[in-house]
Amino acid sequence: MKQIQHLLGSAALIGTGAFSLSLGAAAPAESIKPLASPELVFEEANGLLAFEAEHFYQQTLTEKRAWHITSSKSAPDIKPDGDPPHVAGASGGAYLEALPDTRRTDKDKLIDGENFSNQPGKMAVLHYKVRVHAPGRYYVWVRSYSTGAEDNGLHIGLNGQWPESGQRWQTVQKQKWAWDCKQRTQQVHTGVPMGLFLDIEKAGDHEILVALREDGFEFDKLVLAKARDFKPEGLGPAVKVAAGKLPEPFPFVAAPPPPTPSAAAAVPAGAFVMKAADFPLAHTGYYLDRGQWLAINPDKNKEAKTGAKFPLEDGQYNILLQAVGEEDGKSQYELLVNGKTAGTFECPLSAQAFEEGANFAKTFAKVDLKKDDLIEVRSRIASEDGVEHSRARWSRLVFTAADGRPLPAATATESDAPAPPPAPAAPLVLPRQPDGDGSVKIEGELKQWHKVTLTLNGPYAHERDNDPNPFTDYRMTVRFEHESGSPRYEAHGYFAADGNAANTSADAGTRWRAHLSPDKPGRWTYVVSLVKGRHAALAETPPGVAPQGAQAAPGNGKRGEFTVAPTDKTGRDFRAQGRLQYVGKHFLQFAGSQEYFLKAGADAPENLLGYADFDGTYSIKRRQARAGEATPGGLKTWAAHAPDWKPGDPAWKNGKGKGLIGALNYLAGKGCNVFSFLPYNVGGDGQDVWPFIAPEDKFHYDCSKLDQWGIVFDHATTLGLYLHFKLQEQENDDNRRGDKGETGAVKAALDGGNLGPERRLYCRELTARFSHALALNWNLGEENTQSAEQQREMARYLRYVDPYDHHIVVHTFPGWQDRVYPQLLGDKSVLTGASLQNEWEATHQRTLKWVTESAKAGKPWVVANDEQGPANLGVPPDPGYAGHDGKAGKGEKAYDLHDIRKHTLWGNLMAGGAGVEYYFGYQLPQNDLVCEDWRSRDKSWDYCRYALEFFRAQKIPFWEMANANALIGNSKNDNSRYCLAKPGEAYLVYLPHGVKTGAAELDLKGAPGSFGVQWFNPRAGGALRGGTVAEIAGGGKVSLGEPPADAGEDWLAVVRKR
Repeated sequence: MKQIQHLLGSAALIGTGAFSLSLGAAAPAESIKPLASPELVFEEANGLLAFEAEHFYQQTLTEKRAWHITSSKSAPDIKPDGDPPHVAGASGGAYLEALPDTRRTDKDKLIDGENFSNQPGKMAVLHYKVRVHAPGRYYVWVRSYSTGAEDNGLHIGLNGQWPESGQRWQTVQKQKWAWDCKQRTQQVHTGVPMGLFLDIEKAGDHEILVALREDGFEFDKLVLAKARDFKPEGLGPAVKVAAGKLPEPFPFVAAPPPPTPSAAAAVPAGAFVMKAADFPLAHTGYYLDRGQWLAINPDKNKEAKTGAKFPLEDGQYNILLQAVGEEDGKSQYELLVNGKTAGTFECPLSAQAFEEGANFAKTFAKVDLKKDDLIEVRSRIASEDGVEHSRARWSRLVFTAADGRPLPAATATESDAPAPPPAPAAPLVLPRQPDGDGSVKIEGELKQWHKVTLTLNGPYAHERDNDPNPFTDYRMTVRFEHESGSPRYEAHGYFAADGNAANTSADAGTRWRAHLSPDKPGRWTYVVSLVKGRHAALAETPPGVAPQGAQAAPGNGKRGEFTVAPTDKTGRDFRAQGRLQYVGKHFLQFAGSQEYFLKAGADAPENLLGYADFDGTYSIKRRQARAGEATPGGLKTWAAHAPDWKPGDPAWKNGKGKGLIGALNYLAGKGCNVFSFLPYNVGGDGQDVWPFIAPEDKFHYDCSKLDQWGIVFDHATTLGLYLHFKLQEQENDDNRRGDKGETGAVKAALDGGNLGPERRLYCRELTARFSHALALNWNLGEENTQSAEQQREMARYLRYVDPYDHHIVVHTFPGWQDRVYPQLLGDKSVLTGASLQNEWEATHQRTLKWVTESAKAGKPWVVANDEQGPANLGVPPDPGYAGHDGKAGKGEKAYDLHDIRKHTLWGNLMAGGAGVEYYFGYQLPQNDLVCEDWRSRDKSWDYCRYALEFFRAQKIPFWEMANANALIGNSKNDNSRYCLAKPGEAYLVYLPHGVKTGAAELDLKGAPGSFGVQWFNPRAGGALRGGTVAEIAGGGKVSLGEPPADAGEDWLAVVRKR
């Protein structure tokens, strides 16, 4: 504390509880002067634009009120100002406040035109220059600190105008720095979420205006976001500069930690607990908060009720309801048995944001219960100030026998709680070695889009250490920033043993690493943060802010620079294309080449990483095989593909890895561009893949194994193979089992499905080690059964720990799609796509449904078909492979690779889908668990290549096209024929069954002009060919004629405006 005061001087005091620091005073005339020059222009990139409040270049209309800069160096000496400075936690070490502040409560006099202005642009106007590349609607997020109901609003303008959609920005969050995007209306005084936006109609330079509405408002940062579901977190996204230079930031002052909730009332010995998190959520009005409390969103519901059957024997019980005290209101609770009230409770106010404990619990004595009675809890929100509301949170019901007898042992504990990690035999693995010297080394090809590795020679650690644990108790982040100020990445780091563990199998050392795949050539700087503290790696803090209680570790604060050259790669190597990004469309786009992406490749085997050449990998005893299923007898060798390995390809430990590296070579050589895998399948089908040092130890990661995985993944990037991370599978994603969702303890599930320490660490380790890859998605899980709230929380955390914001999807059972996906569409989650599982012949219809539904929700999803049913069959092998006839199924239901080509591959593409991955059914050769030979589907890969090459070679603008089956008479969207169209410009007509009467007719009403007709052969690929009709006239329904040959086979008609 003395050091901070010495640095900052002393005049104003910032205080929050035990936290305080002193500031120097600034004269009023100085605190309203611009820090930025008129040449400073902020830049929009990928639909995001951000700037610091204090970086205005001009302030006007300051006669009555003005925006004053408060920084970590000084505070304005303006009276009256009824609250202390709040620079702690402010982005850039500074913020603005509209002063003087004469109206802090509704009891203070409102003087229009002096301390309040409902008309925008009349008082204290700030000016900021911005450059926008992607015109459209931008939602306005403001980071503010509100201390009451009368200092929580402002106005936003554009180019001298004050559109209605930018007026009356409002927040009801208080006593903390917080983001909001709400507009106050007559009907909703607390603000309509996402009601505050600007429509920027043209690309180019513009001026953003911010005007006072209420004095006393404290304004830290502003973000414009095109994506409706985007919400800034922490200090918000990095500021990007198009011209000029940013002012030097002020020293950042970390915010004091939030109060720690007190523990819930102790559970008596011999009690039985029903946790709130285990009660049903669907249609109850509740959501799951922090993985443990049921809570009500006041914007959606005022009251909620849920219930479950009582599982114990008949008797008389005392029932304790553990509520959560909140500072905003006294929530009401009611306990019901079979619909009748057993008792009520009003929860007292808390002095903290929320806390549990005996003061917030109520015991209902001597309640008569019978086995299977319906136990229900109803709760209702409340408000102390009429503005902000409690959320009526509660955590559990605790049952004790009224006569004091212990309950049966089988029911006396929370049996579905995840088991704690095994107790350490010793805090540290001995003997110890000295720490490193703190030096930093930059390695790799220093070129645009290439992997650049920063290695710190830091604290000595062993992967089996427990106190401190190198994975949970050390937090490494590296800020990489381009010389222009944009981009800036906060890349998470990881413990790397001796720095060469892939080859040495080291489990200890002093090397700590972070990776960057730089977007731009030029000079890059880095700053290393490495701190140590209990579970420091698991905390969510803003960039540059250490978790509470963490201490600097050797190497912390190291900084330097390096220069990146332009990429020299060409062809399918992703380093020639750049990072693949979600851009608000149904297709991903490369940041470098700006090309859009379609995929086709292998979904099987899911246990691709169950490979004999990886360290620490072995098979666990598997479940009983299903009828006709071939289960692996051991680990994969990928021996069939060892000859596909080439000199110069990577390997490890004197030649290991050639089989799997060769398999990737083969797949890329066939023209495919994606493969998928599970990084964790303990408890599932394969049980031979995990990233830990042991299957049951979820807090210690295997450095050498993960480095070897990294060699494989990096090679895939050079081959142009997209990485599909299926992060978990149905059997280990939560405490639910199978497609019936039956509940029960699942030992392998990370935190039982919640976002707890196991899941946080798992996501952090994988993103730290592999998110630099240019083309990947994070799939929440295969056949995922987590609740919508658990899915949202996991996806949100992935977005937090992945500096590159890769594509996030979820896969679920075919019969669960209609109940899972709607809860995640639009702004209901950060998901950007769906990974579909469905019967092979339903691909077109299911793809079209979720393409359409996601667009309606305002956030187009990238929709891929990644698993084809039925599960026992999937995509069949080629005819003749291992003596197989190439047929899947029997009788009339039999199908082959041609049917897959027609209705799975082209069915997805013609619905506006993003592509396919092929699954191999468990009763077929080289199936989903035993596959080690991708040549088993050699011909199917050819068909994939033909399709991908067609779209690329013919420059088909598929990202601008949409399904239009009605134009070819298929308004039912069945499998008779498909159409994809950019109306008036280009039409693709796919005929799975060849030309039949009416099948080759296209309705061009409303599309006048002349159109050329050519034909593509999906069975052989190659150039387009002419048919019986070369040119057609628009304006009505026209015949496309017939293809050049084999009219009864599948063909694609290509119709383009001349």
